[in-house]
Amino acid sequence: MRGFGSRLAGALGICLGVMLGVSGCSGSKADVVEAIRQTGTLRVALVNTDSGFTSLEGEKPVGAEPELAAFIAENLGVTAEFQVCSREEALEALAGNQADIALGCFVRSGAFAQDYRLSAVYGKGFCYVVTKRGDYVGTIGGLKQRNVGVDRNLSESARGLLYSAEEISLTDFSDSKAAAGALKEDVIQAYVCYEGQAKELLENEELQVQNLMNLNPEEYVIVAPAGSADLVSGIDVLIRQFLENQ
Repeated sequence: MRGFGSRLAGALGICLGVMLGVSGCSGSKADVVEAIRQTGTLRVALVNTDSGFTSLEGEKPVGAEPELAAFIAENLGVTAEFQVCSREEALEALAGNQADIALGCFVRSGAFAQDYRLSAVYGKGFCYVVTKRGDYVGTIGGLKQRNVGVDRNLSESARGLLYSAEEISLTDFSDSKAAAGALKEDVIQAYVCYEGQAKELLENEELQVQNLMNLNPEEYVIVAPAGSADLVSGIDVLIRQFLENQ
């Protein structure tokens, strides 16, 4: 997801303005979009998931998610201001009016939808299972009676699906190298992770990477406070345009 067409900025800015009613039509509370434009800043809480969508180069966030946030800010006529934090801190920033939107592999789910306004899907996270070479696991059921490591950012919905395997035990890992060591020492018998971690471990000759056929990819959305319906409606338009130009 690299780059976007600058020729779209003017047209999209007009589109966003019309959709969001920034000329004074909304009238409820303080207009969220107008407030952002007055400050000149779109405050973005960004979770560093190391998923391929966001990572850090020093202190600078890079990847598709910061690019998308910057694209949205550009079309609002403001600058994106990032705070890189944990998932819990990002949600607290939304609740405390310290952020306007949050990104970082937030999965579209009914639980989130009850308390927040969710955007259209901007990306998907595919999960893989890493095992010792020669140990084949094709489905979640194949993890029955195993100690399984999971990437710490794996969503609750994915974890719930894994727990459908009988007598499975899950342990969080924040580092793929630590997971590899646990696999080799038979502390865990499988490690479920995202593409980035799977690629790293694929280089290890003692391990193999497989797809879990019945673990659906996670769908990622932007999260905003519940009162941000107009903002998110405009963001949905920009997400479609951003994806079309990748």
